[in-house]
Formats: sequence, C-alpha cells, structure tokens
Amino acid sequence: MYYSRDKVFLIFFCLLSVGAVAQYHPQYSQYMFNGLALNPAYAGSTEVLNIAAIYRSSQLKGNFEGAPVTQTFVGDFPLQNPNLAIGLTVFNDRINIIRQSGAYFAYCYRVRIGAGKLSFGMQAGFDLRHEDQTNIITLQPDDPMFNFDKNNTFMPNTGIGAYYYDKRFFAGLSIPQLLAYSPQTARSYKGKLTASNAMLYAGTIIPAGKNIKVKPSTLMRYTSKGIRFDVSCNVLMLNDILELGVSWRTSSTMVAMAQFRINSFYIGIARDHTIGKPGAINASHEIMLRYNLIRIVKASSPLLFLNQNE
Repeated sequence: MYYSRDKVFLIFFCLLSVGAVAQYHPQYSQYMFNGLALNPAYAGSTEVLNIAAIYRSSQLKGNFEGAPVTQTFVGDFPLQNPNLAIGLTVFNDRINIIRQSGAYFAYCYRVRIGAGKLSFGMQAGFDLRHEDQTNIITLQPDDPMFNFDKNNTFMPNTGIGAYYYDKRFFAGLSIPQLLAYSPQTARSYKGKLTASNAMLYAGTIIPAGKNIKVKPSTLMRYTSKGIRFDVSCNVLMLNDILELGVSWRTSSTMVAMAQFRINSFYIGIARDHTIGKPGAINASHEIMLRYNLIRIVKASSPLLFLNQNE
C-alpha cells in the first residue's frame, strides 16, 4: 500500500477526532433503534431479549483507501427481578491504519413511575486501539511522523445514564464514556474525566390515522467541538411492517432510512449524505439486523417503536 505525503495528510485530517481524543466511538444513523449505544440505562426497556448486529461503512472524498468501517453487536434483556436489566455492546471500528475495538457491559436499576419507568444505568468496559504503519510507504525514508510499526493501547472506561420511557414518550441523559484519552507520546495515552460526549435526547409517538404513526425525535450531543443536534422523523405504516424516516444533523448531513419487519426480525438500512459543506466523508451506508424474542410488547420503549397493545 503506497501513500503520497498529501494523501497521508488527508487521511490524518479525517482522523482528527481520533487523534485528539483517542477514545472514539462511531456515530450511528439509526440511533433510535440502537438505544444501548446511547445510554446504558436503556437496557431491558423493551422487556424482552433484544439483539442487533450493525454494519456501517463510509466513503472518503476522492475514493481513497481506508474509509471508516464499523461492525457492532448489541444485546440486552430484563432479569427475573423486574427492577434489573443487563446489556452488552461489542464493536470493531477501523479507519485506515487505526482499528479500535471494545466491549461494554451495562447494568441498570428500574423503578415504575406512573405509566412509565425510570431507569438508572452504568456501564464498564474497555477500548483496544491498534495502529499499524507497516503498510505505509512515505516519500521520505525514516519519516519521523511514522516512527513505529505497530502499537496497541488498552483503555478501560465507564459510563452512566438515566432513561424514562412509557408507551408514548421517552427521554434520556447519558455520558457513555466518563474518561477521555489523549496521546502523551507515540505509544502512550492518558485518561481524564470528561463530559465531552454527554447526550440528551427525547421523542414521542403520535397516532396519525389508521395504521399510521409519526415518531419525531431529537438528540443533542455535547462534544469538544460544541453542541451537535440530530433531528429525526419516522413514519410507521402497513400494520407496523414498514417504517420510513429522515434525519438532519448540524454537521450538514441528511439521512434517509427504512426498516422492515418480518415477524420478530427487523431489517434496517440508512444512507447519510453530506450536503452544502465540504468534508472528508462524502456518504455513509448502514445496515442493521435486529431480533426480538416476541413480536408484541406491552410496555415497550418508543425509542424502538415496536408493536404495542393499546
């Protein structure tokens, strides 16, 4: 694999969020169907076994090699004690020469408030960051920018969150990672407490006629670069078989998504496209496969918007 110095710089500018803070977690377009990625307090909110696999890939402008690719597995379910639930998130994220994988175990305690539930959760786990520069050939031999071949860094972390939900409404507040890691040397990173990835989100479900439900939601992220917003609107139709939606981000990104239900299986697809504002990533594609132990849930979270008994 050969890179000119200009291409190397372009790739590294794409990775500024990774280089400035080594602990990087990918952004999902279908976050409203992947609540555990936002908040450990989400675990068990569907009241059934819920598992999902997600594949996401992006295209760099100029079609350079090494565009971001993410594979994620999530699962959660309530325990025999109705107040307790657990969840697991495992992911593998690759951006050119950098691969970051990790696993997080979530545990939450839930109490009933009126017609809904309030859940408090925490998660603990780790990220493993791997850098491989063996395939980079620079124009200048012994370039000091690339003074090592491989580097592995183990980064433990923890997160907290609170989540309220009933049949028609949900709201959550979370800090999925309480530690941020910054590079100290070419081979070492140091962690410190942070709230730079705090999230506040809410949504509702609105009946809009026979077999039609409108589900607006919004997500606010506090990042080191300022506050970012996601605003989404989904429509569920055809006896809850088909769901279509659009989303807009303050990063000048539009998202189109669709989800199909086949009994207890769900297939979701999404496409992101950057508009108006030039950036390193031109477009992204996301595929989600999800399974619920049963199809009809009496007290599900509208974040997933499963079938519900009225």
